[in-house]
Amino acid sequence: MNIVLIGHRGYLGLGLHHYLIKNHKVIGWDKEEDIYSLTRDFLDKNKIDAIINLAVIDARGSLNYQINTVTEHVTVNGARHLANILTNSEIAWFQLSTREVFGTVYGLNDVIITDSGYRPKFLVNEDFPFAPTNFYGKSKLVAEFISESHPKSNIIRLTTGYTNFENRITGWITPLVKKTINSGEITLPRGGLQFRDPLHVDDLGQLIEQLFENKVFGQKINAGGGTENLLSLNEFVKLVDPNVKVISSDGGDFGFAFDISKAFNLVGWKPKVLLREKLPLIIKNIQNGNIGIP
Repeated sequence: MNIVLIGHRGYLGLGLHHYLIKNHKVIGWDKEEDIYSLTRDFLDKNKIDAIINLAVIDARGSLNYQINTVTEHVTVNGARHLANILTNSEIAWFQLSTREVFGTVYGLNDVIITDSGYRPKFLVNEDFPFAPTNFYGKSKLVAEFISESHPKSNIIRLTTGYTNFENRITGWITPLVKKTINSGEITLPRGGLQFRDPLHVDDLGQLIEQLFENKVFGQKINAGGGTENLLSLNEFVKLVDPNVKVISSDGGDFGFAFDISKAFNLVGWKPKVLLREKLPLIIKNIQNGNIGIP
């Protein structure tokens, strides 16, 4: 594939770029290049087969939708720009989205309490009702609707995406690793009982490849790490350091995890990377400050 990867300098973008360049021609496009300067002529001249859009501005701090903001400009109107330049084209569009379009899903009655942490009584599939609780989730949901206008688009929603590298931008994996190895103790809401299902960026790349190769479009797909990667935050920090002292604090959610069966049914995709096996490399890269830039 000839790919334009929008957001290639972000955390997930760096990891996805590392994966894709092994077998594809990838043109990176980030805020320095400006999503609005991407044109149909450029796509045609470079014989682009697919656009992967990771462009986003995190706006979790605001509950209400805010017009005329950087978030709307990049996340929403940026998607609208892509829809315009892709009109009547055969170029595939992979719009990356988030679990936050579903809002807060799990309560105490929706989980099972185990010695390892909470475990879900159900997993969130694509038919679950939307209920975003912040501007970030709302803006990503609007971008999803915009991308539907292109017949060769797919929406891929992520829970926790991660790479092998240091992360100085966002997420919870790097901060928890750093605090655990640097202090030997860590404070977690609910004592870290809440669960997650992290997805490695290589598995995300494989999903994109399989959808493209099988000519599957017009789909909304929930992509998490699967039940083999489901673990509580408490379990995670204990994998980093079995002797870490976990201090419980108030607040926090009960967890989140996707039902990923749709992707398997469509193209036979399932995650191959286990977080437990990748963690030693992640820890090493964090200690060495390796952010994945060649």
